[in-house]
Amino acid sequence: MIFVSISNPDIAKCIELIKRYKNVELRLDLINPDIDDIGLLISEADTSICTYRDISDPHKAYDYTATSLELGADIVDYNLENSSDMIRQIVTCAQKNEKMVMLSYHNFELTPDDELLNGLIAEALVYSPDLIKIACFSNGDDDSERMLALMKKSEKVIPVPMGDTGQKGRLKAYFYGSPIVYAYPDEEKPTAPGQLPFSDYKDMDKIIGIIYR
Repeated sequence: MIFVSISNPDIAKCIELIKRYKNVELRLDLINPDIDDIGLLISEADTSICTYRDISDPHKAYDYTATSLELGADIVDYNLENSSDMIRQIVTCAQKNEKMVMLSYHNFELTPDDELLNGLIAEALVYSPDLIKIACFSNGDDDSERMLALMKKSEKVIPVPMGDTGQKGRLKAYFYGSPIVYAYPDEEKPTAPGQLPFSDYKDMDKIIGIIYR
């Protein structure tokens, strides 16, 4: 499924975009909504992922994530770098509310070696998440292919190659059946390096042309 990442701090604009794209990732760390607005944003979506990426204040990230689950978010994205206790509490909260947890790892500099990547998946699986996102900067097709290969390790894995050289890998992930791929609204800005506009995923001829060029 294609999820469109919404990051505009203007709540009215956010609602407009949510109504247009329906299946959305709400980047709560960038929108910075009041707690009362979180439920409103979630209610406008057909399917929502709530993400609070900034973990410089882990308690705030936890509060926003737990609140999102209680207010009806379908999926929350919670950073694997948070403490074990916090991760377990978020998983428990999701189960209580019959929602889903995605545990995520991000590396904006490089794609680690296969041993570390496999170790991250094993670490995440300990908590029994519904999904595992591995988002790493790709320095070329080889890095992207190694991330795509992680889907064979577990059907829960969502590979997200980042950077301009990762764009081909993002389209391949969509083409190969990744549970989730991320896009940004056509008229807005990307929320991650190498993220593609929504319209690119709707042009299958373009996808095939980029994959096999």
